[in-house]
Amino acid sequence: MQLLVVTTALGMLSFCLFCVDLFVGQVWIENPLDFLYPTGVFLLIALIVWIILRFGIQVPTDNEYDAWVQDRADEYLHQALRKISQDGLSVEEIDNIPFIHGFVLAGTQNARNYRTKDILWKKGKDNIKRYSINVFRYFHPVRHQLVVFIIDINAVNHHDRREQIHEYFFNDVVAVTTEEEFDQIGENDYLTHSFTLRISDGKPISATIRSQPLDHEQNLEEFQLPSSYNVDNTIATLRMFLRTYKEK
Repeated sequence: MQLLVVTTALGMLSFCLFCVDLFVGQVWIENPLDFLYPTGVFLLIALIVWIILRFGIQVPTDNEYDAWVQDRADEYLHQALRKISQDGLSVEEIDNIPFIHGFVLAGTQNARNYRTKDILWKKGKDNIKRYSINVFRYFHPVRHQLVVFIIDINAVNHHDRREQIHEYFFNDVVAVTTEEEFDQIGENDYLTHSFTLRISDGKPISATIRSQPLDHEQNLEEFQLPSSYNVDNTIATLRMFLRTYKEK
């Protein structure tokens, strides 16, 4: 934007000098047309910059990024539901599917599954952190089974699109809980909280929900999502599903 303003100003200045030298009579140089060359160059650069800003790649606002992530999650969830013949659900039923919205942070245990250069975060103008890799885990009960949709949205590398569908019998679900792990983020020690769905085959379904520094006196960053409050509700809902089935 600054380049656009500067080049436009220089172009207009050169054009004004051309007009003054042309009508007043060779005040600065003998040939007033010499002012037209820099005028054309500066205005051409300004035009190119304007086109890039207007039609080129623009950095999304915080709200635009949030909406984009949610739209992708909704789109991939609908596609996953179609694969198990559950696309006939109403909008309300789909909206009520319990889920965990997590993220990937460099230095945490699950970061090893992603490229380091893809793992980024930034603090928005509202002081809320956004993450380049968003992790969605949806839990949908179907008859005697619990279907888990695993959807990872990579905002940096769109080719890295991950979608998994797992079906577990309720008896195979061992526990629904949150777990804590010690991680080193940068040079500092953090306590990372993760949602975990433990399965009898030993392969848990997990998602990072927050990372808090152990040394609070250093005024270090805390990492979490505004939607992390849904974790308790999701855990309670899943436990109710399991308890209701096993009591039958």
